Amino acid sequence: MISTLLNFNYLMFQSINAPAGSNPVLDLFMVFCANSLIFCFPLILLFYWGKPLSWQPRSLSAEEMSIVQQRRSAVLWIAIACVLAFSLNLLIEHFIFEPRPFIAHKVHLLIQHAADGSFPSDHTAWSFAVVGMLAFQLLFAFTTIQRSSNKGQGNLRLALLLLPFCLLLIALGMACLIGFARIYVGVHYPGDILGGACSGMLASCIATALRLCLQRPTEAVIKLAQAIRLA
Repeated sequence: MISTLLNFNYLMFQSINAPAGSNPVLDLFMVFCANSLIFCFPLILLFYWGKPLSWQPRSLSAEEMSIVQQRRSAVLWIAIACVLAFSLNLLIEHFIFEPRPFIAHKVHLLIQHAADGSFPSDHTAWSFAVVGMLAFQLLFAFTTIQRSSNKGQGNLRLALLLLPFCLLLIALGMACLIGFARIYVGVHYPGDILGGACSGMLASCIATALRLCLQRPTEAVIKLAQAIRLA
């Protein structure tokens, strides 16, 4: 059973890595996605954080304020989720060591990388930690709106969910593209990407649970940000 899964993992890697080196434009794009696309996540989180309250053209309703505060809380806890994802990966690596594809096989390698453990993927774990936190927050926002007594402002209620939903889709697309690119450039197997995604989602679950238990410290940080006009 395990040997069958390993063979399938390698066959999937071969099919994705095979085109590498044949199209310079595609190679350049994949190298960017594998190495640098992850650094675009802070831009998404900046949009997710939103404009400072002092920049708002009007005062926000209690429902709007609650959702804005929830979103900003999620942004703060994303950093914790990423640390947890990396810690989970380090723990897994103590029990499972898998050499990089370019160590065990002849591959089309497009980037330089240390010959360390391949499973699970850190880039994918960080990316899906962000995706998981945004997904949980969208669920919380939807629940808040459903519980609201103000049922008449349908357009406003839709607007409160539209931006988080769009940013979640963008983040998910980026996370998948990063994972695919890490295989394409020859530094990860598909199983590494799947493992990293699971690690990131688990980290987001843990971080969300901690966030719900530690609301007061989070609110204090947000109030400090508001005091210095950052929120």
